[in-house]
Amino acid sequence: MFSITRVSLSNIRAALLIFVLLPFLIIIIVGGGYSLHRLELDAKARMEEEIELIARAIRLPLSHALQHGHSATLQRTVTSIFDIDKVYAVYVYDKDGKRISVSGSSKAQVQDTEAVDLAVKGNERSEFDEVGGEQMFSYFLPLSDSGGQINGLLQVTRRGSDFSRHIDQFRVHAVSMLGLSTLLVVLLVWVGYQRSIGRHIHRMREDMQTVADGDLDHRVAVDGPSELRFLAQGFNTMLDSILASEQELRARREQEYALKAQLQQAEKLAAIGHFAAGVAHELGTPLSVADGKAQRGLRQAEGKTAEALTQIRQQLQRMERIIRQLMDFARPVKPALANIRVNDLVQSSLAQVEPERYEHQVEIMVKSGTEELFISGNRLRLEQAVINLLRNAIQAVSAMGCVRLTWHNEVDGWLALTIEDNGSGIDEQHLPHLLEPFYTTKAVGVGTGLGLAVVNAVMSEHGGRIDIGRSALGGALFRLWLPLSQNCSFPKRS
Repeated sequence: MFSITRVSLSNIRAALLIFVLLPFLIIIIVGGGYSLHRLELDAKARMEEEIELIARAIRLPLSHALQHGHSATLQRTVTSIFDIDKVYAVYVYDKDGKRISVSGSSKAQVQDTEAVDLAVKGNERSEFDEVGGEQMFSYFLPLSDSGGQINGLLQVTRRGSDFSRHIDQFRVHAVSMLGLSTLLVVLLVWVGYQRSIGRHIHRMREDMQTVADGDLDHRVAVDGPSELRFLAQGFNTMLDSILASEQELRARREQEYALKAQLQQAEKLAAIGHFAAGVAHELGTPLSVADGKAQRGLRQAEGKTAEALTQIRQQLQRMERIIRQLMDFARPVKPALANIRVNDLVQSSLAQVEPERYEHQVEIMVKSGTEELFISGNRLRLEQAVINLLRNAIQAVSAMGCVRLTWHNEVDGWLALTIEDNGSGIDEQHLPHLLEPFYTTKAVGVGTGLGLAVVNAVMSEHGGRIDIGRSALGGALFRLWLPLSQNCSFPKRS
């Protein structure tokens, strides 16, 4: 009935990584790389600035020593600068480009002509050059005397490896921090996803699988972020609608089955009715002839012959009664209505069953309400219904048994006429079928199964109903509901 498409949670995680985390990391990496490049340039500029500051710091002492020919002072000044570990070599040239002092390696010095050219121009200059397979950075600063005339050139040199080593260290630290930051971001996104979304989706998937396995009463837990709660509520609403639709379809299906069964029962009863009417009609005439001949023979017979003819007449009368019941069941008619005093109806019915009551030695207790009640109906048909119930009650009790007949206005505008006995009662399995024609709980040859069917037909003709239950006396209870005169509503079942 129910199936779900299993979507791997990795798809959602992949979408989150591809469309959210990956662009974020790309931005971080690009931004970090650009920032690192800028920082490297700044570091390189600061290192160059350090060499420039060192050169400017010794410019005046060197210019003064060069102007006055103090070679010893000049050499001490150059040597003191070389003691700074950031400097690789220091060179001093005169205005003719001749090197007059050096401290450190001599590999990075320039040619005389180049020194003269730099001194003549009087411009500060810095450059990278490869010396002996090693990158060198040199800063050139012209020296001038007190009159402002250029009298020499100062060259301060530093290894390029110092720049690259410093920048490499800086780059390693920066990349490490960037990598750690990336891992931390990935971890935070993963944990955040699992805590805020993943676990709720996993539980929702389990709930949906439970429903898919057939438990339609199970519902998805409504928790987590608002979007997931909205999704869970929508899923639960869909389940409620499906369950309600199935219940409605089941109810309609059961109703259709009931209507179909009723239709089949009605068709069966109609066929039985036509058959019973034909049989009763065909048997009525020969039974009347036989009874007439038995009656005439009885007038002349004596002794055992008279007794036999009397028994024959009794059985013929019983057969006539059965045929009459068949006719009543097969051809129900719309009764001619008249106002009937309930007390008169009861007394007339009691008189009809008096011989049987006397024969079985059964006591009939009669109890009525205080008010005079009238109903609108056909007296003969109503008497027939009451007589059938009284006969059933008399036959249900043993000798010296008890039958009770009561009537009163139990529900406003409705007569409740009750006949009950202290017999063995009716088994629960028989209750649904008691009103069906030809269904009887009596022994073969005792009942036809038409008595209660006729009672039910009479009640339907008069807009009433019959209820069947257990009596406080211990036996069966039959209650006839009939509308009192000028009443149209119907009582609820007790």
